[in-house]
Amino acid sequence: MFDSLSGGWGQQALEIVDFGVLVLSDQQTQWANPYLLTLLDLTESDLAGSIVSKEDRLSSVLLGTDNPFLIVNRQGHEAWLKREHVKTPEHDIYFFHECTDLVVIGNECRRLQKDLSDLNPKDPITGMMSNDVIVEMLGGHISRSRRYDNPLSLLRISYTFPANMDTELFSRCIKRIAFFLKDQLRWADQIGMLGRHTFLVILPETDYQSAAALLKKFNGEPHLSLFAKGDGRPVSFSAGLTEWSKGDTTKNMLHNIRQDVDLTMM
Repeated sequence: MFDSLSGGWGQQALEIVDFGVLVLSDQQTQWANPYLLTLLDLTESDLAGSIVSKEDRLSSVLLGTDNPFLIVNRQGHEAWLKREHVKTPEHDIYFFHECTDLVVIGNECRRLQKDLSDLNPKDPITGMMSNDVIVEMLGGHISRSRRYDNPLSLLRISYTFPANMDTELFSRCIKRIAFFLKDQLRWADQIGMLGRHTFLVILPETDYQSAAALLKKFNGEPHLSLFAKGDGRPVSFSAGLTEWSKGDTTKNMLHNIRQDVDLTMM
């Protein structure tokens, strides 16, 4: 037969546990353990015999409807507590477990999820990866090259359009360019938009010389036909190319590709 927990070693155990305990009897505070008193920055005399009521601030915080809930002591220390209620014939016993880390992690997950929801993964006109997504993708490829020393190149193609071009004509034209890129480039190459007129192509496992060979496609008939006169086609384009080198970051590679002016074509 187990001994009763009332008083004796049962109370001694509750005095040293790392969670809060509050015991009420007939809506009056009968006992609170040191852990809870420390969290609340109170002493036993502050709580002894106090009556639980809706008007009492401490009662409304500890025994309110929010669960988990936030408490702030006099020093401004914040802690999130999860409340558990056990009712006996004579007492209402409340246990308060600190869950600050879990709440912080949960809030951060929700924030990241909202950021992800707000992030449009595709360009609304071409259906290509948006600027944020293609740049994030590039960061992953750079990490892989840094780890395994794999070759990696970037190709940027920018187009110039007539001034005050009709919106519908522009959409039709940029879609035509996007189709050309998807059709002509390799299945492993990843294409995204750096801006309304600029495409970025990630070329995995590709050194500079191999990437430069792809530029021949832009002098072929399928690409040059995009510039035929008639319905508001682009008037010119330029291409930039760069290769990953040890120590390069995403910012470095994007900067280097902007400086690669030798490959400009008109």
